[in-house]
Amino acid sequence: GLYQRGPEGEGILGFRCADIRRVAGRAARKRCCVCRKKGATVACRQKRCSRRFHLPCSSQRGCISQFFGKYSSFCWEHRPQQTVETLQEGHTTCIICMEVVEDSLSYTTMVCPSCKHAWFHRGCIQGQALRTGLRHFACPHCRDWERFVPEMLQMGICVPNKCVPSFLPSFLPTPLKAGEGTHNFFPRPWQLLLCSSCAASGTHRRCSGLADTTQQWECAGCAGPGTGTGKGHGALRLGAAEPSMPSQGRTAKLGPLQARQGGQIC
Repeated sequence: GLYQRGPEGEGILGFRCADIRRVAGRAARKRCCVCRKKGATVACRQKRCSRRFHLPCSSQRGCISQFFGKYSSFCWEHRPQQTVETLQEGHTTCIICMEVVEDSLSYTTMVCPSCKHAWFHRGCIQGQALRTGLRHFACPHCRDWERFVPEMLQMGICVPNKCVPSFLPSFLPTPLKAGEGTHNFFPRPWQLLLCSSCAASGTHRRCSGLADTTQQWECAGCAGPGTGTGKGHGALRLGAAEPSMPSQGRTAKLGPLQARQGGQIC
């Protein structure tokens, strides 16, 4: 397997490049149990289970990957199941999309372990988790957090750590418990900056060639055409240099974005 053997500043978050190449080379010979193509890097964690699959293929057969702790993955036969004892009352719909759910718990149909009344599709609750992030993720019905979040993580729901509270439970990695946030947890080259205008797009500092002192970034869609492009993403970089001022006796026409932000178009 692939293990973090170096400090977090080495390789990619402590995973050494030589180890990554070795594991990738070995996985290139393994076939996915779903699509039957080679390159299956994800293995079922259950002992004596030989099933491997691609991460994008996993949902097609009901496999799950857990995004906490040891980041374990399980095939459709060995995946964890919800053990909530509850019965639906009549015609039950998803509390998020209002479409009909299955009449019992399954890979695609889930329920809140706290109130036991909120039923939802896996895809719907995954979408809510991606939108809200760890700090605000809770049951859509009873707003429970303490039982709901661990259960969803155990069932393979990916909850991004957008904003870290100071009271994280024990199932999350130790570096996150101090309330340091992602800006200290990840090395600076891999910090994710969100667009300062729309907050819908993001970039790593290294991917867009941003300096460590740069605190703001704007995506190409918000920067608008003709404003210049950064490395890789078509970006506006703010804070990398002082804005140039027009020389005396000349006039300079500033665009609305320059006038508003006072930054440099790169």
